[in-house]
Amino acid sequence: MIPRFPALAALALALSVSLPAAGQAPAHGKLTLAEVKARLAAATEKSPPDFAGADLSGLDLSGIDFHRAILSRATLAGAKLVKTNFFACDFTDAVLTDADLRQANLDGTVLRRANLHAANLEGASLFATIVERADLSGANLDKTRIIGYLKNANLAGAMLRGANIGADPGNQSMGVMRATFVGADLAGADFSGTNLFKADFSFANLGGAKLVGADLSNGDLVQTDFTKADVTGANFTKADINGAIFRGVVGLAQAKGLDQARNRDKAIFDAK
Repeated sequence: MIPRFPALAALALALSVSLPAAGQAPAHGKLTLAEVKARLAAATEKSPPDFAGADLSGLDLSGIDFHRAILSRATLAGAKLVKTNFFACDFTDAVLTDADLRQANLDGTVLRRANLHAANLEGASLFATIVERADLSGANLDKTRIIGYLKNANLAGAMLRGANIGADPGNQSMGVMRATFVGADLAGADFSGTNLFKADFSFANLGGAKLVGADLSNGDLVQTDFTKADVTGANFTKADINGAIFRGVVGLAQAKGLDQARNRDKAIFDAK
């Protein structure tokens, strides 16, 4: 349940209910590529492919269609998953460390508590994706499209350069669809040149993060910690910075729109 963001919650719920209970026995143990393909071929609308608890580590599964597959607790460490279709899959508690997910489709996917440490997701799509409490520390998310729920996720040291994480204007009939990083650990992450329009970073840790040229306009930055972050050229126009911490920030004089930020008088800056 995502009470603060009804539009994202509604779409995520609609996608998640399309994942019926497993109709097959859990796929434990190490699988070969042939076994994976056979299991996918045998799947039906009523009985989606079930890889719960399976070991697919190191396999080259690039370009394969896994849509609606159950991959909870599965291990895909070091797997090659370039342009793989994981639409509406369930990766709850899965392990994808060092996996190659470049340009993969992760729309509508559940990655709750998944371990994607040092994974490569460059150019991947994560639309209406649930990434709550997932570990994306050190991951490459350059040029990704992210509209999802990343509450309490760990993205420390992650790269998100040139990513498109701005609110989606094409879904206004459903309400504003945006990225949510409430309480997330983003220490040292690189958001250089990233579109973060209307994103919610409330209570998040952006200490030491690189936000050079990032667009944070209209965002929720309530009690966000920017300590020692580089905000050179970052845009804060109409962002809510109530209680945000700007101690030791680099490039504050070159930041844009701080004079137009909401609740600027309640933000915390270095003493003059």
